Amino acid sequence: MKPIGHIATGSIIQQILSIIIFIILTRHLGAEGYGMVAAALALATSIYNFSNVWMAPYMIRAGAKQVFHYNKLGDVYVTTGVISFILMVLGLIIVILLESFKIINLNIYADLPLLMMLLSGLFFLNLFRIGLQSTQSFRGYGYSLWMDKIFYLAAIIILFFYWQLESKSALYGNAVAMLLIGILGLLYFAKTHISLKIKSFCWREFFKTTSPVLLATIALYFSSPPFVILLAGNLSGLEQAGFVSVAFVLFGFFLQPIQWITPTLLPKFTIAIESGNEEILQEKIDKVVFPFIIFYSIAVVAFIMITLSTPLIPYMIGEDFRQGIPVIVVIIGTVVAEVFHLLVISMLYARHQETLILIATVARSLSFLLIAIFSADSQLLIIGFLVSSWIFVAVEIWALRDLVSWKIRFTILILFGLFITLSFLIFMTANQTVLSACAFILLILGIMAFEHRVLFWNYARKAVGQPAI
Repeated sequence: MKPIGHIATGSIIQQILSIIIFIILTRHLGAEGYGMVAAALALATSIYNFSNVWMAPYMIRAGAKQVFHYNKLGDVYVTTGVISFILMVLGLIIVILLESFKIINLNIYADLPLLMMLLSGLFFLNLFRIGLQSTQSFRGYGYSLWMDKIFYLAAIIILFFYWQLESKSALYGNAVAMLLIGILGLLYFAKTHISLKIKSFCWREFFKTTSPVLLATIALYFSSPPFVILLAGNLSGLEQAGFVSVAFVLFGFFLQPIQWITPTLLPKFTIAIESGNEEILQEKIDKVVFPFIIFYSIAVVAFIMITLSTPLIPYMIGEDFRQGIPVIVVIIGTVVAEVFHLLVISMLYARHQETLILIATVARSLSFLLIAIFSADSQLLIIGFLVSSWIFVAVEIWALRDLVSWKIRFTILILFGLFITLSFLIFMTANQTVLSACAFILLILGIMAFEHRVLFWNYARKAVGQPAI
């Protein structure tokens, strides 16, 4: 099975398990109880992101080079892993200090032992996955996507039948599941893929490569889902945090098919550039990015229409979430921008355009923070998130101006305007007007997709080993 097939299979199983877990928790805990789960995970994820996420592209790229030259991972993986763990501990200490000064109340999100377990689970599980990506062990990567969910679901079912399923017990179950798979996976991975004799880690290269990404991570955090969830919870209560969290869960479901592809892109692009075959980047832009954006736009608009015209959300996750439908559909509207970002970001990293990534993330976060600072309205806060996402895309389009034709850039920017307009309609007009606007947008996107259908289907056929049309 090809790499995309392994990742797709793992992702599908992961999403099936996640949907079951999601429905059990939302229906059993309600908006406020699920909001606490979401806020605790958002806090743990925030600390983890500052300790590891900014290093991950370097770890994968440098690791792929070591595997290419030596057939093993070496000191790059081990050293960066140790750095990440130390930074995670420092982040936890900072949170404890903030609590002592009454800036953060951990009792709202989680107690300290629970936070420590969640952080450890995130660290070990994602370190394992980064190693699998670096060695292009995509079969194992596919398994790693869902194995922890099996144990998490088992824990939730046991807690449910013994009447012990609460917000904190669900979070402990999640933490234990991630720890179990992460630690066992790393023990196996270390024996088969790591050799401490291989030494090519260079501090100068590390700081030069990761510093812009660290700054980008800091900037991006202030328009990221964990920050939006924490902000919504602090400004409007845990119920609003629950609405926003449900929106981001559905957001994640939409992104899964794209995430089957993206783990394969960075190592492949890195090797392509190492071998001097940079033309593959141009080909991917033409045959992957634009067609997928169009088809995702159609899917998003169709979902918005169904959500607004039927009781889909209350039926799935409970009546507590009916009032959060406007928030949910607007956040879903950012999926199209995120799809573009996920497809393009690997190309930017492979071409060593970290500075441009930093510029894009600063533009995104500043635009969101400006709206958040000058508006106490939660509706405008959510629209601000959508606007900032598309500003991010606009800068990335500019960064790829030597690879992307003006027609594609212009079309993506038109989508930007359409989705911003749609978001204001959702919040400010009756459903009939919204659905009419959706139908108009759907017609435009359908025409665009039909015009570029050959590119899309050629890529789809190539992915499964069939000749192009």
